[in-house]
Amino acid sequence: MALFTSIYSRLTFENINHYSTVVKQFTNLSCKRKTCFTWNSQQSLLSPIVYSGVQWRLLANIKKRFRNKKSYVDSNVAKIPKQMSESLQPTLNHISYGGQFEISEEDNTSNEWRDQSSSFNNTPCNIPTDFRIWESVGNNNEQSNGFRFKVMSYNVLAQYLLECHPYLYKECSSRNLKWRVRSARIYDEILSLSPDILCLQEVQVSHLNSFYVKLEQMGYFGIYKQKTGHRHDGCAIYFKQCQFDMLDHVTVEYYQPEIPILNRDNIGLMVKLLPKASPCTPIVIATTHLLYNPKRTDVRLAQMQVLLAEIDRFAYDSKAKGSYLPIILTGDFNSSPDSAVINLLDRGRVNARALRDNSDWKKIGVTDNCQHLSVYLNRSKGIAPDFSMLKIFNSDYSINSQRKDTSPIPDYSEMFNSGSICHPLKLTSVYNKVKSDGRLEATTFQDYWITVDYIYFSHCKSLKLLERLRLPSEVECDVLGKLPNDHYGSDHLALAATFEIKPTTSSL
Repeated sequence: MALFTSIYSRLTFENINHYSTVVKQFTNLSCKRKTCFTWNSQQSLLSPIVYSGVQWRLLANIKKRFRNKKSYVDSNVAKIPKQMSESLQPTLNHISYGGQFEISEEDNTSNEWRDQSSSFNNTPCNIPTDFRIWESVGNNNEQSNGFRFKVMSYNVLAQYLLECHPYLYKECSSRNLKWRVRSARIYDEILSLSPDILCLQEVQVSHLNSFYVKLEQMGYFGIYKQKTGHRHDGCAIYFKQCQFDMLDHVTVEYYQPEIPILNRDNIGLMVKLLPKASPCTPIVIATTHLLYNPKRTDVRLAQMQVLLAEIDRFAYDSKAKGSYLPIILTGDFNSSPDSAVINLLDRGRVNARALRDNSDWKKIGVTDNCQHLSVYLNRSKGIAPDFSMLKIFNSDYSINSQRKDTSPIPDYSEMFNSGSICHPLKLTSVYNKVKSDGRLEATTFQDYWITVDYIYFSHCKSLKLLERLRLPSEVECDVLGKLPNDHYGSDHLALAATFEIKPTTSSL
């Protein structure tokens, strides 16, 4: 059993209570009369412990506060979940579970635990004051009656993935790799940015009710989608309930049994939100985490093709033919700025012939224009979309089984497997990817500092980018050392942007 003495502080924002937790001291009580490991690399001999009545009541209160209610919609419950192997399933006794994220009510204002954490880092981390500041984009002095909102995207680094790949973090302080330490810093970063919409990647399923439940106390409502197969993490989208109503949500599974190139367990997630201050203009928020393997650009491009096809049908504005609702696409794409994936998003078209295998995309009905053929045909005929006709496996709108009819689609074969991929969504990046001095921006370290995380948005009259949270250049990132560190709880930097949406049904 572990006893934590914590600092408690309380902030108020928009009539919502926010809590910040700082761990002060850790004592391992399970090794009484034995030599114990402590955080300051010293060893101590604990004497027998006799609890007083006050201490017993304190422990009882701690156990009581462990009981947290569910704060998210689990998108997996609509389907029969795939069984996880017993050896990979995190439990309370498994180190990857991470324990509870406890908030103490003790009135203590010491920052001792942060000082102890800093002492472990061999490289001083003197981050400049302008390292992550808000920078304006365009002319924001114009008066407008639009609705402004902030979007944050963050790969938070699932604890079990960290522990499965320790060689990636051998230069980090062991203390900075503990979930209790990292989760407090992630929580503080979310609290300080206070986004209206929060898109997260690598959200560990076993932490939903122990850590991410705290977001509910901050006024958020969340949608979660776990990766398929035996993966224990996924993506989540949280939004402030005081600002938005959710109209719909969709999950996307990239594993498609009939397409050899789509054989991985990555997923996507999107929601359709209606701003309460602008009830005439819904917006679509999507997030994803594409395959990491640096050598498999072909897989990432195929995954993005499926995601764009789902966004195409989900964001299509049936009231304004030929146009889409405003879209904001975020995530860890594991793709550099010069990759085929980013070229597809930036330019709307990419030559993918060298990245194709013998997969026949007709089998899942996703065209080279990143659209579902059935949706495209219904639109061209003026027929209401019938999402049950979609052929992708495990789609929210399709029958959850493989179709027996694998005959070629007549007259439309030219729309598939051409080697050139394009999409009709007009998207632009929040970030420039390159600084004015020619240096590249960076969001994480993968052998070198590189950008793999992005926020894209619709280039349209109804959605305007106002400001963004500055990203450092690859050279500036050298001051950080290796992530996670004393300041950041993940191995990725968070992205954030402020948008304005105008009260109009017009889109692109």
